[in-house]
This record gives sequence, C-alpha cells and structure tokens, in this order.
Amino acid sequence: MSSPANALYRLRKRIAESIAVYPVFIASLYAGLAAAVLYFETTPAARSLRDLLPGGLGDADNAREILGTLITSIISLTVFSFSMVMVVLNGAAARLTPRVLPGLISDTRNRVILGLYLGSTLYYLLLISTIEKNDPASVPATGLLLALLMGVLNLTMFVVFIRSVSQSIQVDWVLTQLFDGAGSNLEKRKRRLEGVASALPNDDGWWCLPAARPGYLRTVNERRLGELLHKRELVAVIQVEPGFFLVKGHPLIRFSEPLSEADQAEAIDCFDFHNNEFAGANVSYGMRQMAEIAVKAISPAINDPGTAIRAINLIGVLLQRLGGVPPIDVGCFDQGRARLFYPQLGIQRLLEIVIAPIRVYASHDPLVTITLLQCMKNALHDSPSDAQIEAIHDEIHALRDQADAKVENWRDRQAVNDVVERLLKLEGRKRPSVRLLPADRSDAAQK
Repeated sequence: MSSPANALYRLRKRIAESIAVYPVFIASLYAGLAAAVLYFETTPAARSLRDLLPGGLGDADNAREILGTLITSIISLTVFSFSMVMVVLNGAAARLTPRVLPGLISDTRNRVILGLYLGSTLYYLLLISTIEKNDPASVPATGLLLALLMGVLNLTMFVVFIRSVSQSIQVDWVLTQLFDGAGSNLEKRKRRLEGVASALPNDDGWWCLPAARPGYLRTVNERRLGELLHKRELVAVIQVEPGFFLVKGHPLIRFSEPLSEADQAEAIDCFDFHNNEFAGANVSYGMRQMAEIAVKAISPAINDPGTAIRAINLIGVLLQRLGGVPPIDVGCFDQGRARLFYPQLGIQRLLEIVIAPIRVYASHDPLVTITLLQCMKNALHDSPSDAQIEAIHDEIHALRDQADAKVENWRDRQAVNDVVERLLKLEGRKRPSVRLLPADRSDAAQK
C-alpha cells in the first residue's frame, strides 16, 4: 500500500495536469460564496444595505429574469469555450505533435477561466432557487449585485480566453513555451550540479532494486527517498534515464548497501510512472517535442519549412547551453551532499533522437539541411566537452553525406559548401575534418 506522503505527491502531480481539477475547485468556492451570501441576507446588515441598492434588485421578477439571463449566457460561453479547447487540441495534434497536448491541457489560464464559468453558473442557480415570487424579502439583493459583477468579470475573462486560445494554436508560441520550459529545467540542473562530481559514482557491485511494474519513469519523490537514504547512510544511482520504458523486473535503482524488505517497499513506492512528457520536466523532452514539430512541418501534408527552421534554431540554442554539462543529474541533498544520481541522455543519444529524424526527413530540402549544419556550428560554441565535440562532428559528417547524396542542384550544393567552409574556420578541437561537396553530384558519383 502506498504511503500517504507518496500518494499525496502523485496526487499533486495529477492535479497539476488535469483539466478538471481547477474548475471543480473554483466551482466549490463559488458554492461556498453563495451559501455565505444567503446567510448574510438574513442579517440586519443586509436589510440595511438593501435600502442603498437600486430598487430593481429587490424585485422578485427582475431578480429571476436577471439570473435566468446570466445562467443562459454563461452556459453558452462555457459550451463555446469547451468547444474551442477541443478544436485547439485537435488542431495541435494534427499540425504539431500529440506530445504537446498535455502541456496545452495543463494551461492554468484556460482552466481557471473555465472554472469561473462553472462557478458562476452554480452561484446563479443557488441564488435563483431561493427566490419566491410572492415574497420580496426572499430576493438576495446583495447576492444579485455580486451576480451582475460576476457577469462583467466573465465577459472580461471570455476576451482573455479567446486571446489565450488564439495563442495556443500558433506554432511559434508553442515552440517558445517548449523552449522556455526545457531551458528552465536545464538551468535548474546546472545549479544542482554545482560543486558535485561530474560523473556517476561507480556502482559496480551495488545492490539493485528492480522495477515493480511497467511504465515510463517519470519522477521520484526525493523528499521521501532522501529520508530513507539519510537514515541508512546510503547513496543511490538510478539505472535509467527519465522517460525510459521499464518492464517489471528491469533494474531500476542501485543502492550502496542492501535494503530490508520494508525499505524496499518504501523505496519502490517513491517512484512515479506516466505516459506524458512535459518540456519543463526534462530538457530532452522539450527538444524531442520541438524535433517532432519540425518533422511534421517538413511533411508534404503541412509543407512549412519555416517552422522547421525555427524549431532547429531553438534546438541549437539548447545544444549550446548543454555544452560542458555532464549527462547526469543529482538530488536528495543531505547537508550539501547529493545522495541520489540520475543518468541523463548523452549528447550522442540526444542527437540521434532530436537531429537524426529531421536530417532524414528533410534530406530533400537544402535550406533545412543548411540550418541543421548551422545548428551544429552553434552547438560547438561555449565550452563543449570532448565527448560532445566528437558526437557533434559525427552528426556534421552525417549531414554532409546526406547532402551529398540528396542535394542535386549545383547552386544548392554550393550553399551547403558555404556553411561547411564556416565550420572549417573553427579553431582547435572544435574544427571538424569534413570535406566540401563536389560542385556536381555526377562528379561525386564518379569518385
């Protein structure tokens, strides 16, 4: 059975992603507000305030008509808004990639606005149910004034919602959100790695705890796991990268000392699995989603190389920022000492996942190929490690060979060579040993 702390940890994660939680919570607040208003109407202060309000708010027929109009209007706005959300999600899945849907669904603005609509509707229904036609004293005049103010607020929120939805279907906005989320995660990782060893500890011979169920590794409740590691004076190394699909029995985490059965159950309960990828959770998630958008944009159905170029440029910035960052992450700090180590995707594997699909699908487009070469050049800036430089050089060679095989027009081949020449001007170990393309593809075939 899951411990309450881990159950609460997983619940918080689900709440942050669910489209329904915010509306339900806000609607509950509105129901409480309606109860408070109805109670206030029974107090002497409310009867004194009633004389200061416009006379129309104290008439039962006027009150029912006003509330009925507001209910009808807000229900219409709610239906329209939910329909717009579904259209946006469907369009994003078709034009971008289904992997961006969790991020769009979890947009806080949209969920709060939908919650305001549902809460206002519930508030109006509770108020109108208390009005008796032949009893003017039953009209909640103060509550009716609040209802009118809520109607104005909902109209304002509708304008905000339309703006938010119109942003959500813009590919540049989606790419920027992915880039910001991935960049923020990378900066946090850099701060965690300050003063920590740049390599995973040697865990050969350490005791291994296997996965108890299949799924994609998502996150770890570091607070609970850190308490266990601190109590037992242990160090642990997770055996797979975030997003790795585990089957039952696959090595999950190694500990510097064996665990008792009770500690094993506590440790395995700290892990959370999922099927969604959020750019803010890991830099590789954001880069992969941007790569999928680029591949989709290159496809004949979309035919939008400009979007692909935009995505490649942003990927190049992230690759540059990864320069010199070891492929690890740390957590469960105990007085400044990291007790938990995560492996991260190495640059070689990252380029295979992010750059290679674009290279293959864009082999017919010299402009995208040129942008990929420039992306590799940008990645060589800053302070990449020797392993990162070697992986980037390998990808440059692959791009050059792909262009040599697919780019036929002499002018396009010359444009590719212009970028290769700029790469050859790099100094020192950053300079790749790559050859220029022959001016004519027939010359290359003869050689």
